[in-house]
Amino acid sequence: MPPKKVVNKEQKEVVNGKNVKKVPSIVHVSSDSESESDSESDSEPDIKAKKIPNDKNKKAEKVNANLNQTNWKNDFEDLIKFEKPDDPLDCKVELEANERCDFSKLSDGSLLYRPARLIITEKNRDNLHTRVRNQDLHKTGVDSDWNLGKDLISKQCWTPDQYTKIEKVTASVLAHKLKEEVGDCICKVEFTKNPDVAERATMMRTGCRILENAAIPEAEKAKLYKKLYERVQKGEYRIMRGYIVRSEDMEIEQTDTGMIKFLDAELFAIGEMAERQINIRNIVSLTYKLTKYQLK
Repeated sequence: MPPKKVVNKEQKEVVNGKNVKKVPSIVHVSSDSESESDSESDSEPDIKAKKIPNDKNKKAEKVNANLNQTNWKNDFEDLIKFEKPDDPLDCKVELEANERCDFSKLSDGSLLYRPARLIITEKNRDNLHTRVRNQDLHKTGVDSDWNLGKDLISKQCWTPDQYTKIEKVTASVLAHKLKEEVGDCICKVEFTKNPDVAERATMMRTGCRILENAAIPEAEKAKLYKKLYERVQKGEYRIMRGYIVRSEDMEIEQTDTGMIKFLDAELFAIGEMAERQINIRNIVSLTYKLTKYQLK
């Protein structure tokens, strides 16, 4: 409703002893519903509405920046760490004189070497004996299963999952032991596969992005770049139990490089294709005859 105009009645005032008409004045009267001018009421809240979110955004950006600085190291460590598979049979043991394995720690599926390569098919079959199988004889169809007593297994059989000591060795020593000393004994090797090119590129790109945004000294950043580079050279972590496949023309060299043929005894025991190629440079641990050799 438009404001009402109220006109004052004609008034007179005396100027220099004469009566002079006074010009009537017009007064605007606002209605009850009308507030201050539209320009003032609209503009001021708009200004406040813009300022408050900007302040909040700045605070949020600051918090996010702090979180990024806090979490980048965790993100980087998660990127380069190995997902090592569970190995429930692996155990350190204490043995009595002339014993080669701890019978109490064996289970169905444990591999033995006597020096024939054996596998347990049924532990404590009749509370006195354990059923074992010679895999080589079994493959050729020869009667290969027999019962062995606890004492015979404990005193004459090694298992690749048990060790009484750990030795730290170089890559050259590790390769020499695997190719020259293990022989036909069943051993356990832990190694990394050759990396997939696409996975390698993704890991390198992600790691570089994390380090570029990290607020750390350049010297420390250079060390982490080196760790990232070393990590992308390695593929998936694997554990395999078996033995080297040898042939008449196989040349054994005193080197820590090259590929070897390795027969996975666990796959062989269930009739699957078991021959594998392992890069000696990727082996990080070797366990046989009660000693675990680990790469320094």
